[in-house]
Amino acid sequence: MSHCAVHGCKTSMYNKPPGVSLHPCPGSSEMRSRWLLLLRNKCPMLDWSSSKLCSKHFENKYFDNQRNLKSTAIPTIFPNPSQSVKAIEGGPVLKTKMDRHLSKMTQAQLVADIKNTTVRLREPLNLSEFLTNDLQTRSDAPLEAKLWLLIKKQDHLNNRLMETIVKNKANAELAENSVEEVSKSKKDLEKNIETYKYIVKCLQEKQATLEEQIEILTAVESR
Repeated sequence: MSHCAVHGCKTSMYNKPPGVSLHPCPGSSEMRSRWLLLLRNKCPMLDWSSSKLCSKHFENKYFDNQRNLKSTAIPTIFPNPSQSVKAIEGGPVLKTKMDRHLSKMTQAQLVADIKNTTVRLREPLNLSEFLTNDLQTRSDAPLEAKLWLLIKKQDHLNNRLMETIVKNKANAELAENSVEEVSKSKKDLEKNIETYKYIVKCLQEKQATLEEQIEILTAVESR
């Protein structure tokens, strides 16, 4: 491909500004996944084997001294300022206004908001009539039925997750108790060992005393 694959970018092999270069897509699956996350909705015709991106979409830190693109480079600069993203290592890139607002809400706030919304919505009385045997909505089902099926599935999933969390918490407590019991048993064992050492020492002292008494008796009898 002779031009930059980013939508709206006019750079090509024939009209490159001075200092601008075209670079092929990465070959590793890991880097392709990172590029795909950043280029989503920005490269409608992205082809890993032939597409290229120009250097205008990469920060300076991704180039070496010879202006070669590093293998760890990711595109973060785009023509439309509203589309520019800041790569977040190990996390998703928030691009829409909704994503940014949702990311600011806590889990408790999200759950409360969902519950308040579902309370205001009325579940169709004949919801089951619009469901198939594999728990899908029929083609003639109204939008309310489709929405409520999704709500019920999500609610069921949330309940499963909560059960898993509670179970994992209980297992963690059991494991912690087991560790405490093992630690206590270890301390008791160490205490018993010290006791046994003391008993052995006492027996050794008594044995020494007994041997002395035997020597004395032997000496007396020999006279």
